[in-house]
Amino acid sequence: MANLHRPSAHLYDLDPREITRDDIPFYRRKAREIDGPILELGCGTGRVTLPLIEDGHRVWALDLSQEMLNQLQTKLDRLPSALKSNVTICHADMADFRLAQRFDLIIAPFRAFQALTDPRDREQCLACIKAHLSARGRFVIHVFRPRHVFDDTWVQPEAFDWEVVDPRTAKRIRRYEVRKRIDLERQVLHVDLIYRIEGADDDIVEPLALSYFYEEQMRAMLQMSGFRIVEEYGYFDERPIANGPELIFVVCI
Repeated sequence: MANLHRPSAHLYDLDPREITRDDIPFYRRKAREIDGPILELGCGTGRVTLPLIEDGHRVWALDLSQEMLNQLQTKLDRLPSALKSNVTICHADMADFRLAQRFDLIIAPFRAFQALTDPRDREQCLACIKAHLSARGRFVIHVFRPRHVFDDTWVQPEAFDWEVVDPRTAKRIRRYEVRKRIDLERQVLHVDLIYRIEGADDDIVEPLALSYFYEEQMRAMLQMSGFRIVEEYGYFDERPIANGPELIFVVCI
């Protein structure tokens, strides 16, 4: 099953790309604007969760991948009890969750929403978010901006992505990307991420299926779901949306 990071969750935090760091100050700023609890959808290994609780926020961390949540729990186990108690882990589907809590801030960082490839799941996810957002709350969603109108030329054979040395093992890890298939009608990209670990006999292959959206599609989807857009940016430095490689919307109800 795609997008669950079952074989590669333990490698997720090795990603050296700047975008995996650039968004953290942005979410910290947004969290400082509210007083109440935060819900993070697609929390993964806690890349954003942990900085937020370090700042004193109470975070509900929701993810469908138990393997990713296991990585988060391992990190939490190393923290002082006072910090650890600020996280509630929720093993749930972002398209179908019910929590006995409303939130002043809900975030879907690092393209988590794009893991929903069925339009009905996206509609239900946004309905769940709306039901869990407080009257004064804000929802922040991040997806990538397609660089052009996609067509069949998007499909590409294996290509090098990045390389790091795992500090835990001192082994070199190289990641490759195979653009396997594109569904132009449903706007879904099918990708294999391949991890090659120094000394290992077999590759680790992580299948992904990601929806993609153009700017006006995202804007229309949010508005049709009953949200009002209050801010929109092209990157985490808050540049205008027209000038950046990402699509970031801050909405309210």
